[in-house]
Amino acid sequence: MEVASDADFTSIVVTRDLVLDSSFDGVAKVRVESLDPGTTYWYRFLYGTGAAMETSPVGRTRTAPAADDPQPIKFAVIYGQDFTGRYYNSYLKLLLDHDEDIDFVVHLGDYVYETTGDPTFQDPTSDRKVEFDDIDGAIAMGSGDTAFYAASSLANYRTLYRTFRSDPMLQQVHERWPMVVIWDDHEFSDDCWGATATYFDGRVDEEDVERRRRSEQAFFEWIPTEVGLGDDGDLAIDDSMLYPNSRIYRDFRFGSLLHLSMTDYRSFRPDHLIAEDAFPGALALDEPTLRQLMGNDLFDQMAGSFDPYLDMDVWASNVPIFKQTCSMILSQLVMQENPGMDVFAALYHAEDLLTGNISTTFINSLFEAASLQPFLVGDIVADMPRGLPYLFVGKTSLNDSMGSRYMLAKDGFDIVAIAQYFLTSGAAQDALGGSQVAWLAGALQNDAVWKVMASSVSMSPMILDFSNEAIAPGLPPEFPEALRTRIMVNADQWDGFPQKLMELQGLLATVPNTVVISGDIHSWFVTDHQNGLIEFTAPAASSESLEDLILGALLRHPILGQIPGIEDLVAQFGPLMQITSHDDAVTPSDIIGIDLKASGYMLVDVTAEALTSTMVTMDSEETRNNYYDDPDALEDIFTEHVYTVQEGVVTPVVP
Repeated sequence: MEVASDADFTSIVVTRDLVLDSSFDGVAKVRVESLDPGTTYWYRFLYGTGAAMETSPVGRTRTAPAADDPQPIKFAVIYGQDFTGRYYNSYLKLLLDHDEDIDFVVHLGDYVYETTGDPTFQDPTSDRKVEFDDIDGAIAMGSGDTAFYAASSLANYRTLYRTFRSDPMLQQVHERWPMVVIWDDHEFSDDCWGATATYFDGRVDEEDVERRRRSEQAFFEWIPTEVGLGDDGDLAIDDSMLYPNSRIYRDFRFGSLLHLSMTDYRSFRPDHLIAEDAFPGALALDEPTLRQLMGNDLFDQMAGSFDPYLDMDVWASNVPIFKQTCSMILSQLVMQENPGMDVFAALYHAEDLLTGNISTTFINSLFEAASLQPFLVGDIVADMPRGLPYLFVGKTSLNDSMGSRYMLAKDGFDIVAIAQYFLTSGAAQDALGGSQVAWLAGALQNDAVWKVMASSVSMSPMILDFSNEAIAPGLPPEFPEALRTRIMVNADQWDGFPQKLMELQGLLATVPNTVVISGDIHSWFVTDHQNGLIEFTAPAASSESLEDLILGALLRHPILGQIPGIEDLVAQFGPLMQITSHDDAVTPSDIIGIDLKASGYMLVDVTAEALTSTMVTMDSEETRNNYYDDPDALEDIFTEHVYTVQEGVVTPVVP
């Protein structure tokens, strides 16, 4: 390997001999030190011997300015680069427009997607698909025409990186600029937490430490990060660097203007507060717990908001036919959600679910589903204790992400969240872990003019208040009454840990000129958290848009998919979220700009006077079209949205 101070390599400053090791997928990775700050260098790899010597394409990089250098800094922010059925037109646009004027690229994760063709968001084509050689080592998903695989073996994960890196635009991005990278979930598994996946929504235990370690092995082989380099600066990955020992949170200094903190949301976070297999009829919080948390006076005032519940075991002893009837009805739902389960297994499972304290509203819904008259009403329930069932948090199915990770009833969720926060002394929401928070608090204490915290997931409030006076009148008449409330769209991001989010924002807000950049959500947001803290959530490079993901999930739902005009309503979710965010009774954070249908990238310009964010976006459908041979067409496809931050105030820049 050679590093030179000129593109013609007439002034070579570093040479290194490297050995390609098949145990690391034949990847060469090296740390180069003792370079001058704020300087552009070129590098290349030479391989072979004598006349057979070949040279790699020439790469270009730039070192960070010295800590006292006041030069302005400009960088790009990208993430979410799904390869399957989609093209990296965002990278082509970045390469065309900013070859010479950006210093580096920040990648916020989802560098690869671990599935070969998940029909909920992927559509493989002949030239944009992932094919595993090690099929036996993969996780089989779906069935029939919708069958696909998820990576599990080391060979699977390596195939992902080789396939994604085969794209010429991504190759050129790596050749042009240094890249600072963290992971999100898809480098391991969608909506993961720690070493646990969520594909089967609680039907099986999906914790797999070895799978997590294999995913990290491939990540550290292929990704430009200093993790995975030995003392001599060469690639040397061992078990001490892998889960649960891996550490990718770290910070960088770029002159006197910019300090960048890269955080890790996935490795340390606990499970989602509402489990995917939470039984809708079971209680998230019973009356004694609610009284303990709220106090008797407040509970008595709010008792009407909670649900009467009964002890099914007591009722079964006194009236055996009652539980038998409930179990028989519930077994039909069990079989609907678990095709292939026989009637006896479904009945046994239903009997297991109907144990302990059970919501009367849920039991009445069972009777209604069987065309029987509900009888748990009036005087029968008047003296029953009251609690909060999972049904009141939006959980309507037995094993489902809806009501768990997505589309939750916010009012009920907020009560569960704060209860879990206090009952576990914060552990149930500790997404970053104590060590990382302590590191971040220390890292922020520096004299750079601007402090930027990078998060793989967004802090922007994704809430739809269908009871809002500015929203409710525009809903279709057939819109279900039960949904005319506040809906939290995504509990997998920071919305799912509200008290810890408040703690983190409080920490960040104590440091002037701190800005958050975030990714994950396949759309862009500009959010004023109303405490001097501004957040820019960038659009995804090529992944399916959030609007399309939401619509697809709703259309697949047996109830929500039947709402008349659902397509038109989902198309307005962005503006509706923005309206909702400006109600301080719902959230203190205000969404200033939003687009749920956009793909692209973000630019960040840092000067002594201001930080400027530019969203460079196109309609996400354009990621399905290949413009590699027609780059001029991009001029009419992309638009820009510009915002500046000064003294904690964000202002849109009107063209």
